[in-house]
Amino acid sequence: QKEDMKLDLPGVKIVATEKKIVYRAIEEETSTPKEEEYNTLVVPRGGEYMLELSDGTKVWLNSDSELRFPITFVGDRRSVEIEGEAYFEVKKDSLHPFIVHTPHTNTKVLGTSFNVSAYEDEELTAITLVQGKVEVYNQNEKCILEPGWQAVSNNISEEMKKQQVNITSYVSWKEGMFEFYDMPLGQLIVQLSRWYDVDFFFVNETTRQFKFTGAIKRSNTLKFMLEFIEKTSN
Repeated sequence: QKEDMKLDLPGVKIVATEKKIVYRAIEEETSTPKEEEYNTLVVPRGGEYMLELSDGTKVWLNSDSELRFPITFVGDRRSVEIEGEAYFEVKKDSLHPFIVHTPHTNTKVLGTSFNVSAYEDEELTAITLVQGKVEVYNQNEKCILEPGWQAVSNNISEEMKKQQVNITSYVSWKEGMFEFYDMPLGQLIVQLSRWYDVDFFFVNETTRQFKFTGAIKRSNTLKFMLEFIEKTSN
């Protein structure tokens, strides 16, 4: 797409480019109540995309992810739904809390930056806080996160735990990097599958447990990545 695509809808201006789409709410003179109209943005395997919502909140979507969001926010809260992985920079608005729904958790914020990983084919949903403060809750439990902490919810048992983490390895994808610390190969190839749109299988199941630490640009080819794994693991 060489030129920007511009679109005017009631209450919002939309500008789409090759790499991002921006929704801009239009301040209306008369504040008549209206219902929220939703759009869904789908990012396939091998892709990534950035979206700016009508309130100014920025969302980066990782590969194989889907975000459902209102064209403009209406009412006393701002709600979106995510399946897959996304990084949020939420525009601060103390009167309108921002809620991120996944199939198994909800995260409530006022203004903050955090990562949500909620892939349907994984057993765990993880919310990693970069700055600010968030409240994460599922069917059974609730916890409040400080920067550098992560909430992990088991999608089957609904058990949730809080742990301190190296946030870089959870948010580096947004900056175009794969970063991993003591990551089992079985977990690493899940990320490679989504980014390079390939499928892996193990002939020797024990190979899954080999652990890796490193940082590589996601712009490298799959061949480069596989050679890197080979050289660092004998």
